[in-house]
Amino acid sequence: MKHGKGGTVMRMRRQPDETGDRFSPEFLEWLKEKNITKKRLKKDPTALDLYHREWMKTRKKNKPRKLSIFNMIPNLNIDLGTVINNVRIASELLSTFQETKEKNPFKNNETG
Repeated sequence: MKHGKGGTVMRMRRQPDETGDRFSPEFLEWLKEKNITKKRLKKDPTALDLYHREWMKTRKKNKPRKLSIFNMIPNLNIDLGTVINNVRIASELLSTFQETKEKNPFKNNETG
């Protein structure tokens, strides 16, 4: 505390906590579990980065893996040759259909 003019007592403002702004609440909780105090971190600022790296390593081990979309699809035995052949047949049918539609003698091209 400081004494101001006229004998009034002024309280010093607390400095904002830098660790709370830079790191996630999960990491700060981990620090508490490890009994790592802010006082210790202020004495050794480089330790904060070391602790964060250690936390990231433990977090990766405990973190469930994301499933790939390929893991969700069951193994399919697809014969690529058959697929390509069927696509070719479908393409031929579509072109034949379009040709017969254009050559249709019953089609009315004249208006009114």
